[in-house]
Amino acid sequence: MTIIRPYVTGDAEGWVRLTNLARGHALSVERFLQGELREGSAPWRVVAVTGGAQGETVVGVAELRAFPYIPAGWRQVTLAVTPDGRGCGVGRALEGAVRAEVERLQGTGEGPAGLAVNARDDDPDSRAWAERRGFALHAHRFASELDLRAAQPGPEWPDGVRVRDMTRATGADWARLEGMYADLLLQTPDLAGQPRWTPEQVRASVRDERSLPEWLLIAQGPPTPEGDGEWLGVCQGTRISTGIYNEFTAVLPGARGQGLARALKLELVRRAQQAGVTSMRTNNHAANAPMLAVNRRLGFRPLSGMLELWRALP
Repeated sequence: MTIIRPYVTGDAEGWVRLTNLARGHALSVERFLQGELREGSAPWRVVAVTGGAQGETVVGVAELRAFPYIPAGWRQVTLAVTPDGRGCGVGRALEGAVRAEVERLQGTGEGPAGLAVNARDDDPDSRAWAERRGFALHAHRFASELDLRAAQPGPEWPDGVRVRDMTRATGADWARLEGMYADLLLQTPDLAGQPRWTPEQVRASVRDERSLPEWLLIAQGPPTPEGDGEWLGVCQGTRISTGIYNEFTAVLPGARGQGLARALKLELVRRAQQAGVTSMRTNNHAANAPMLAVNRRLGFRPLSGMLELWRALP
């Protein structure tokens, strides 16, 4: 017999196993639980469990949560069922639980204005499931990987441009970075037309414990009589279980076309190699042609990706 009940911490292993399957990730239970401690507000979650000689087994999961890459007031839905549990009504029961929670929120006046779901681009059945429920394709994002055991050229900087990191950053430096970061995010396909990230959202990203200050790079112009030079671009690396993740790379509009994105990425590669890291990953929106071209020239190998589908709610 299958029971739908709220998620508890003891479900973490089953939760991670299923969400990794759905999202194509390799997140560890330890890392998942560490992330839980950092979250400011807990998402709504339920699990489908079956009983057995060894106790309950998680056979399905569902989640509703806010996500900074979808419109404000929307919620991202995750729903996953074990392969051998499909066709038995588990997914239908979880979907019903999600629908009931959305209706409950709408009854309180706090209901989401829309929902977003992800489907792996190598899983047409999941996409078809979403489209049958009125979701439409919004974006395609995919991962890429670079083998850092291979030699890479050193970065070449335009005249007068130099690189700095955030290892000795002052409070004013962090405020300057966070403002530039928020501005640049709005210029990416991921957040075009979305609200500007709040200072708290930006701070949570750039000051996350996985984001090392020496892997948070700034391309800086030549000094001026007024100060130490304009900040022209940023490149952020964070620690992940497989090595380093290139979280964000962007250059201000007036400084584009000089090879700064490539130079920043190569400097991040150099520092990661010096730290003994052998693999770099990143994710890109399929519409971000300039950054995809930079990655191809560096030798990034495209991996499977995710389709993001949206549905507005009445």
